[in-house]
Amino acid sequence: HILGRALGRRAVHTHTRAQKTCVRCQLQPLNTHNTMYHPLKLLLLTKAATALDIPHLATRLATTYARSLDARPILTKSATAAVIFGASDACAQKLEEAKALDTRRLATTTAIGGCYFAPAAHVWYDKITQLIPKNGVKEILSKAALGQLLFGPLVTIVFFAAACLQSDEGLGALPGKIKNDLVAVQLAGVSFWPIVDIVSFSLIPVAYIPLFVNFASFIWTIFLSLKSRTAKK
Repeated sequence: HILGRALGRRAVHTHTRAQKTCVRCQLQPLNTHNTMYHPLKLLLLTKAATALDIPHLATRLATTYARSLDARPILTKSATAAVIFGASDACAQKLEEAKALDTRRLATTTAIGGCYFAPAAHVWYDKITQLIPKNGVKEILSKAALGQLLFGPLVTIVFFAAACLQSDEGLGALPGKIKNDLVAVQLAGVSFWPIVDIVSFSLIPVAYIPLFVNFASFIWTIFLSLKSRTAKK
């Protein structure tokens, strides 16, 4: 009846386990079909959400995200990545002290996040987990190493390609960009992404790894945006 008071209803008597509905306060238990007053129950009923230990004070935002992730996983991850990538590029431009916001660059980075990174990350983390299902120290380190050798360089090259397309030289500058900067960028990532991967694979449910990686990408995308345009200055 604490829940009854929280909902603004009087509850001065007790329910028996056999009761499905309390006539006096019209409050239905969680095992009935009416869940409109129980967003936490809705969250815990979703497939993706069952992997999380959500506290009792979980917000409606978390509920909505978990339900959306179950219903439309790639679309949800794409929208999240687009927002985070766009925000990170806006911050990068601010750090560059640009006179005005480069909307073309912002749109490009946002598109990379939503149209490339999110679907690619969805497939990558799903497949790498299937390939190496165990989460021992050896397996986690193996997955992190594969991310550095395969997934990471592809994301970096896509960023470089986008930057070249916005330059006067076009994609013709991409081979030189890869030759001059790819190794340096990947070496810089060695001190960042393996840590992110270790935390991801050891602590985060697979369905939510891309979300965690998106937040890590906020920091990394700022660095990558600045690095990918160094040749333009």
